[in-house]
Amino acid sequence: MKLRNILLVAASLCITWGGAYAQKKKTFYVPKAGTLVELLTENEANQITHLTLQGKLNAIDFRHLRDEFTNLKVLDISNATISMYTGKNGTYPDRIYVYPGNCIPAYAFCKKMSDGSFQGKQTLERVILSDKTKNIEDAAFKGCTNLKICQVRKKKAPNLLPEALADSITAIFVPLGSTDSYRNKERWENFSFIEGEPTIVSVEIGPMSSLASELMRKGIQPRDVNFLTIEGKMDEADFKLLRDYMPNLVSVNMENCTSTAIPEYTFTQKKYMLDVTLPKGLQTIGQRAFSGCTRLSGSLILPAGVTAIEYGAFIGCDNLRHVVATGNKITTLGDKLFGESENKIVYQTKH
Repeated sequence: MKLRNILLVAASLCITWGGAYAQKKKTFYVPKAGTLVELLTENEANQITHLTLQGKLNAIDFRHLRDEFTNLKVLDISNATISMYTGKNGTYPDRIYVYPGNCIPAYAFCKKMSDGSFQGKQTLERVILSDKTKNIEDAAFKGCTNLKICQVRKKKAPNLLPEALADSITAIFVPLGSTDSYRNKERWENFSFIEGEPTIVSVEIGPMSSLASELMRKGIQPRDVNFLTIEGKMDEADFKLLRDYMPNLVSVNMENCTSTAIPEYTFTQKKYMLDVTLPKGLQTIGQRAFSGCTRLSGSLILPAGVTAIEYGAFIGCDNLRHVVATGNKITTLGDKLFGESENKIVYQTKH
């Protein structure tokens, strides 16, 4: 009797936890293209963060994915077929449009607003596309400013149409042995390509621990890490691990680290690096700390306490638009911070 009661309690907990989890992560088989929204209520759709779709989709389904599903972060359509559709109920704004089969529709996740501007789906962080994908059509992911990962299962690069993806934001993960196909394809050449599956790691470093031991505990090799979030206290050994053993870093978030300095050469020649978030209490950036990060893009925000940026810290960071100083304490600026390029440091005026 006691065992039965235990099993009943366990079952009840599984139902409770499973129900809560199902509201966030869902898999649907869509038997007929254009009928996705018939499978769930609006409230259910808006609670999903991770969605896997199988079966058949068309531009009508993509419109619903774009305009509803308000918390959608990860979309896996690697086992779905995209059917041809012609009509005015798809994703293209304000007109009847022909959407080819097995193509990510034009404006799939970019919506025309009432004032005539366009806005991408801000919640979307990762998409996984089928090996049947022929095209990623015009502006499909335009303005999706948080889309960090696009996985394409196809070995031969699909056609990439204008404004479909932003090379300064999104890292492309492709099948093993297919990098050259993508690099040699029109409009793909400036993207950051990595073969295999993305490795995303969050690590909290305690006072008696280290980055290396935490990764080992998780069963992760440093060379495999692409997206890294670190909290806690980093020491010289941790930065050495970043520098010498993590060649495939795409993004690093150190905002909640207690470190006051980025040592020299820490991120030198990280050819896949797209963005970095610096520690809140940072004071010093060492010489050539980011040199050769050719894909580092957008604006790098310096915490208000930064006092020194050493020689050549950003040499070769040609795609970096600005280094934004949020404080007024910088007293040391080394020579050739950006090599022979123009000075990109801008001071943010506080009101």
